[in-house]
Amino acid sequence: MNTYIKNLTPHFIAVVVFVILSCIYFMPQLQGKKINQGDIIQFRGAAQESIEYKERTGENTLWTNSMFGGMPTYQIRGISDGNYIKPLQKVLKVGFPRPIGVFISLMLCFYIMMVCMGVNHWLSIIGAVGFGLATNNLILFEAGHNSKLVSVGYLPLMAAGIILAYRSKILWGSVIFGFGAALNLVSNHIQMTYIFLLTMVFYFIATAYAMLKDPARKAIFLKATGGLAIAGLLALGSTSSNYLSTWQYGNETIRGNPILEPTGAIDPSNSSQTEGLAWDYAMRWSNSWEDVMSGLIPGVAGGGSGEYVGKESASYKSLRAQGYNAPTPLRVSLYHGALPFTSGPIYFGAIMVFLFLIGAFIVKGPYKWWLVIGTLFTILLSMGKNLEFFNKPMFDLLPLMNKFRAPNSLLSVTTLLIPLLAIVALDKLTKLDFDKKKVEKIVLGCGGVLSLICLYYLVLGSGMDLSNPSDASRAPFKPEDLIADRKSLMLSDSLRTLALIAIATGGLVAFLRGKISKYLLYGVIGVLVLFDVWSVGQRYLNKDTFVSERQVDATFTARPADTQILADPDPHYRVFDITSSPFITATASYFHKSIGGNHAAKLQRYNDIIDKYLDSRPNENVLNMLNTKYFIVGQPGQENAQRNEGALGNAWLVSGINTVPNANAEIDAIATIDVSQQAIVHQEFTDYVSGLNPTGQGSISLTSYAPNKLTYRANVTGDQFAMFSEVWYGPDKGWKASIDGQPVEHIRTNYVLRGLKVPSGEHTIEFEFDPDIVKTGTIISSISSVLLFLSAIGGFFLWYKNREEDIEIKTHVAAPVKKEETKPVKRTKKSRKKK
Repeated sequence: MNTYIKNLTPHFIAVVVFVILSCIYFMPQLQGKKINQGDIIQFRGAAQESIEYKERTGENTLWTNSMFGGMPTYQIRGISDGNYIKPLQKVLKVGFPRPIGVFISLMLCFYIMMVCMGVNHWLSIIGAVGFGLATNNLILFEAGHNSKLVSVGYLPLMAAGIILAYRSKILWGSVIFGFGAALNLVSNHIQMTYIFLLTMVFYFIATAYAMLKDPARKAIFLKATGGLAIAGLLALGSTSSNYLSTWQYGNETIRGNPILEPTGAIDPSNSSQTEGLAWDYAMRWSNSWEDVMSGLIPGVAGGGSGEYVGKESASYKSLRAQGYNAPTPLRVSLYHGALPFTSGPIYFGAIMVFLFLIGAFIVKGPYKWWLVIGTLFTILLSMGKNLEFFNKPMFDLLPLMNKFRAPNSLLSVTTLLIPLLAIVALDKLTKLDFDKKKVEKIVLGCGGVLSLICLYYLVLGSGMDLSNPSDASRAPFKPEDLIADRKSLMLSDSLRTLALIAIATGGLVAFLRGKISKYLLYGVIGVLVLFDVWSVGQRYLNKDTFVSERQVDATFTARPADTQILADPDPHYRVFDITSSPFITATASYFHKSIGGNHAAKLQRYNDIIDKYLDSRPNENVLNMLNTKYFIVGQPGQENAQRNEGALGNAWLVSGINTVPNANAEIDAIATIDVSQQAIVHQEFTDYVSGLNPTGQGSISLTSYAPNKLTYRANVTGDQFAMFSEVWYGPDKGWKASIDGQPVEHIRTNYVLRGLKVPSGEHTIEFEFDPDIVKTGTIISSISSVLLFLSAIGGFFLWYKNREEDIEIKTHVAAPVKKEETKPVKRTKKSRKKK
């Protein structure tokens, strides 16, 4: 028992450290405050209808009409049906809600990885703190990129499992990898998973080269690869309920194939004209060299677009001189890198970069090559269009790459790779199993190189062009004052990094020369790392970032225009809010069924409608057929609602059908016909409407509404054709139509809507969204989750059994042999002769 306690004590201490640091950093959370995260505001608007439906009925809806006229909720809230792995997230958060729980989980997963790699416990804690509180992670949370942050947090478990498996711990390695991958995938940010696995290809190649040429290790390599493959498939299977539906949905979005044939030169910024995302659109957030160098010197590119400056700044003094009552601290745009804007730099930490560079020289083995090449690879990818000769082939040739955007975000993976090698290097260095003189030269050389970079910006920074194209539009701030403050930040942060590198170099050299113990070195490095990440992180996420819960909720306080619209006794209509950019904000969706919204994977057909008819000068026909009953217009604070009398309602009968030969003709015809009387039908549905001669006689109306189930009452004379103001998503992707309880087919009309033949008489028509692919995925998720847990249980019992056998063997071998049990060997004459 004492041995168990002794072995568990370091791990317990690690958890306590992570909890204390997270609670101190995010103390306002414990006081009931929250962060008004930008992306979460958009999420709340997009998800509100599905949230309210869940609260009202206890059931989930997989469709919402609150954005873009209607769309699946697959990539708004995600699906976890059948997934029994997700609850483990709470365990890794030690029961704390976010943000405290998220950052505990980040540090704990990194710590587990380090321990699995055999790194000293104290160094593992230092590395976990450096990774968990990295500036990028704090900024991701502040901005509301929660799924990305959580996804990155589970990558260490995947890395730990892979490394363990190839170190002959095949069973435990596969189990850890499987659970890590399952947790990562259920976090629903596949871009981070994909880029991380791309870097792991370098580890796989290096490992294969080392192990396959050794016959004794070849079998281990093959078994480990098989075990990891099975674990990976189970992990993917456990998230099938979400990813199968996402795969199906993705093919119908702007990340899939275009529908319209180009009529002129292809617009490289329009994803509706390209397979996958358009290059210019996907590469908009591409790093420059200065952005990359922010990983070493946080202010070298100006920090963030809303950097805080004090009374000594040129901007503050200038505003005071102009008569403005400038606040302290003053927030100004000091960023001058290549991104459109940014909340702050992706700062890896000066100490971590320094140790990483040392590790590139002193660490041996496959994971050194993985981490060095993987880091370089992700940095190059992050530069996107600013390194086009490298990234354009990657974008065109690598599978899935044209489905992702914002290349600068790939440095989130780099944020993991750098501290991993850094701490492995420090662990190796402190074990003293090398030539001290040689390593001292490496330490001094690495420190010297980084110091020269700092000196470069210290000496030449004042002469650089630090302007930003948007400076002229930032009145009352003067461009020359902004440039002066950027220079000041560059110089001060260069000096800061130089000082940290000098102290760390001195500490390492002192240890190598026997002047200080390794534990004192641990203390020095630990303090430097904590100071480094904490002090820079506080610039972008601090106690002032938190506000009261009431202030957060105030974002969704109904405006008078919203209240006026919500008073309509018939709530089943759509709204077009043009008081702000309607197709990049989802705030209107919180209260209304909006024809706008915010989502990076809009349905391709609807995006085509936006591009052609809604984005610049809205087309009356399109607004009417989408049942846009209200417009919200006016300046912020002075909004008012205007009613559109031409809105066609939830459903209507037409008196004519126009068949068109292709998609281009289908979308073009919308502007040329009376959509209240005529339907546009693509020739693929010719058989469906063959022989149908509608007159429009009769009536049809919506009688019951739920996001995923719509019920209509129709009373028609003769066979008629009904149009519905609902977005088409099909065929066979979930929407199922029935008349009087009998399943019937329905077709696409007007490029983006639904149409249905209605037989003569009085009928009940139902549309229900019940996708079969989600049911199939849920079954696969359940089976895969159970198998993952069974593999873990089996692994534990196998380990325990082997452990008991080892103890018995060791006890037997160590037992003293009694003298009376030993008998002298009699040597015969024959045996003596042989000798």
